[in-house]
Amino acid sequence: IATLPYYRFYRFNTAEPLTRIAELATRSPESIELYRSIGFWRERKLAELQFVSIACTVLAAAVIGAFSWDTIHTAHWLTHGFWHSSLIFSILGILLSATQIAALHALGPLPMTKRHRVIEPSRMRAAIARYSTLLMSTTTSRSVPRKKMMFTWQGPTMLMSYSVCSFIAGLTILVCSPLIRREGWGPGYNIAIMYLTVLAVAGPIFMFCSFWAYHHVKTDIQFADYEMEDADEGSLSYLKPVRETGNIWPGA
Repeated sequence: IATLPYYRFYRFNTAEPLTRIAELATRSPESIELYRSIGFWRERKLAELQFVSIACTVLAAAVIGAFSWDTIHTAHWLTHGFWHSSLIFSILGILLSATQIAALHALGPLPMTKRHRVIEPSRMRAAIARYSTLLMSTTTSRSVPRKKMMFTWQGPTMLMSYSVCSFIAGLTILVCSPLIRREGWGPGYNIAIMYLTVLAVAGPIFMFCSFWAYHHVKTDIQFADYEMEDADEGSLSYLKPVRETGNIWPGA
């Protein structure tokens, strides 16, 4: 229930990728598929964190701007409570996103394979070891995602989603104040009814589109079918299909 506002982000950018990485580490801790899965997850997570940073900045600006409205002075106290909560969530989302971006850069990029070249096995082992320790814990002969790290990596998206929900909740209470206070019929009633009508139509449309946008998306990509190649080390801007599969280095 806690992840409902951002379940798709949580599932496709955190839960399923980390679960798959743990499964690959259990089967073969030094495979090319594991190496590339970690690299691809890192790129997706960086893109997500950058998006969250921008979104939280916009949300914070929207909340601060809303406090200058004339109607805020007579608003229900819940409006103030929700909007101040939204502001806190958005600010913390920005800070946590920056922290995690810095952490991923501190771990360093995963050296990508170049055309007709093989990365040194020692560098690949070191890269896998750096990220595997952070993402997974090993119990007996099986690797599993670290629950505390799974919660940590989804934290910025969680804060952003809660900020959006808090802002919408505060806005709804503000607009519906005439209904809550049972004031006489007037412009406030008309505005509240129109707002609730639009919300009743737009809300289900948003949920419907959000569900089907990811419904047929599969995250179990066979990363061994791609060669990650770019002039800049650590970039995944270009994925080229290749034939080789299996271990990162011959004879491993």
